[in-house]
Amino acid sequence: MSTESTEHDREVLDHDDLLDHSYDGIQEYDNPLPRWWLAIFWATIVFAPLYVLYFHFGGGMLATERYDDAMIAFFDKQAEQLLALGEISEGTLVDLISDDSMMNGGRKVFQSKCATCHGMFGEGGIGPNLTDEYWLHGGQLMDIYKTVRVGVPSKGMLAWERQLRPAQMMAVSAYVGTLLGNQTPNPKAAQGDHFVRLPPAEENQEVPDDLPTAEAAAEPAAS
Repeated sequence: MSTESTEHDREVLDHDDLLDHSYDGIQEYDNPLPRWWLAIFWATIVFAPLYVLYFHFGGGMLATERYDDAMIAFFDKQAEQLLALGEISEGTLVDLISDDSMMNGGRKVFQSKCATCHGMFGEGGIGPNLTDEYWLHGGQLMDIYKTVRVGVPSKGMLAWERQLRPAQMMAVSAYVGTLLGNQTPNPKAAQGDHFVRLPPAEENQEVPDDLPTAEAAAEPAAS
């Protein structure tokens, strides 16, 4: 190290204020941080609450929400094709339950459109409880989809096909199907008939005409 640089460093240190405190025999100089660093620091403090308010409570969309919306739009095209062919089935809706984006979309639709009557968790309110095994209009996913689509005018439920896109109706119907068995606060008393939901293969299976009835099976065999 040159003598000139050493003298320059000493001159710089002489102009700095040496702080009174000492840690392990080490004293610190009161060197202020660069102004550009302080400007960035204060800018981040101001930016953080604005970011939270806009993206979490305002109109901003997080990356995951944009992805979910893109997937809903993708399924919209598929749903329109399926509707044109009349091919939406129990299996179609069951498959959506395993799609996280569709379930996120269905949950958002439920919370914004359905929770007013059915409760935020499906526990029931003005409308029936959606978490128990009792259903007024059928408990298969296709029954739920039909109820969502055409509504129940006599009970004040809207026909959501006029307000929701096809994929949104499918997503919220599948989402409602996942509420079965959920433990919710203050669930509404059961309404309707007890219903055991069947998997798609059994639900679509036709009963043979020659299958013996329960009464016939109970009769003793002729000796």
